[in-house]
Amino acid sequence: MDLLIDTWNVLHQTGVLPPDSAGIGTFGLCKMIENSRWSRDRVMLICDGTPSDNAPSGTRYQTVFTGGTRTADEEIMERVYQSSAPRSILVVTSDREIIKSIRKRGSQQLGSSAFLQMLVEDSHVPKSKKIQRPSGLSPKLAQEWKEQFGIDEQVMKELHNTAMPKHQQGAPVNKPSIEKPPSTPKQKKERTGRFDEPTLPADILEEARRLLDG
Repeated sequence: MDLLIDTWNVLHQTGVLPPDSAGIGTFGLCKMIENSRWSRDRVMLICDGTPSDNAPSGTRYQTVFTGGTRTADEEIMERVYQSSAPRSILVVTSDREIIKSIRKRGSQQLGSSAFLQMLVEDSHVPKSKKIQRPSGLSPKLAQEWKEQFGIDEQVMKELHNTAMPKHQQGAPVNKPSIEKPPSTPKQKKERTGRFDEPTLPADILEEARRLLDG
């Protein structure tokens, strides 16, 4: 994702940043971005006016000053229009003319106040601790699952140390076999006695034996 920021539009928003962060300037803005959800994205600060020696620059951050003949709004719209991948651009601005223009190209847009608010919220989120999690599960999703089901570190440790039950080959998974307790000799004797007792009249049993013998 490439962030294209209408810099003065963002920095002139009031009532969003806490008092200790007021007047952060371009360097302060980049520092907040570095500690936010956009910490790995490329950032381009589009500014009105002439270049400044104190402007942020580097592999991920670039500051563009439009000079006296071109506005930042025009620069942003032109860059989106000329882009070969406009859908990968997030434009941070509250200017209606810019929003209308970039949406025709399919670029994403985020209001300046909302952007600043997200930066403030991200600055208050503690760094996630490294935890053991299933392969393919993102740290964010793993943390959401832990909070949703009330799983703490002790529960994670117990789950890790508990062996998974083994199923016999061919046995249905949804119908676990129930192991009967071993019978004592006394129980066997009583059970055998009950089985030997005739359940049919003697004459019928005698006729059945005669037919079998025949």
